[in-house]
Amino acid sequence: MELLLLLLTAHFIGDFYLQPAKWVECRNNNHLKSLGLWKHFLVHTLLNTAVFFLSELSVLQAIIATALISVSHLLTDYWKSHSKKNLTYFLLDQTIHLLIITMVWAYFSGITLAQLTMFLGSLFTAKNMLIAMAYLLVCKPASVIISLALKKHTESLITENENQDTGLVSAGAWIGYIERCLALSFMFMGQFAGIGFLVATKTIFRFGDLTKNKDMKLTEYMMLGTLLSYAIALLVGWNVLQIYKII
Repeated sequence: MELLLLLLTAHFIGDFYLQPAKWVECRNNNHLKSLGLWKHFLVHTLLNTAVFFLSELSVLQAIIATALISVSHLLTDYWKSHSKKNLTYFLLDQTIHLLIITMVWAYFSGITLAQLTMFLGSLFTAKNMLIAMAYLLVCKPASVIISLALKKHTESLITENENQDTGLVSAGAWIGYIERCLALSFMFMGQFAGIGFLVATKTIFRFGDLTKNKDMKLTEYMMLGTLLSYAIALLVGWNVLQIYKII
């Protein structure tokens, strides 16, 4: 595991701390002819070389492992230079890097298929799946329930405030996802005071908007949505905790 952690550390340092923005811009504009891309490739090569030569691998194994990770990183970044510059492609790029690092580590560390299967099997336990299901429930299903519950009030407010600033599109939904996931996490950690912190934080940031609008309907609408959001998170969290104890 020490080797894997060192490789991951080298990757994150090389990709985020030793890659200036001008290198990224140069890569996106010039692709394979980019000097920034080749400098980035050299940085990763040096970091991976240091990691593998400090490990227990032979010199030949260290050279091969370094070449596999570094060259694959170069090719992946070249592909990324032609892709869209959004979160989806960023996450896909990082996933490819991490998968290659993990596969090279597993091969040169002698990890067998049986060991890998046993490790993956240990992740898919009933308790872990229950926790994962809780987070799924408080995200999309919960947002649909809240949307349907407030549908009549939402339509009324939109009609009355057609000419006013309604905020970022979908921002409200994402705020709801995050606040319910955080509330659920605090429950699982037994830190119920954290939920109070979330409510207070949201109230502080929303207070200015509500005061400026001086609209009782909007205030009640925001309070109703917030209370529904936290009520669902608490209901799911409490029931999951009870089931978790008896599994």
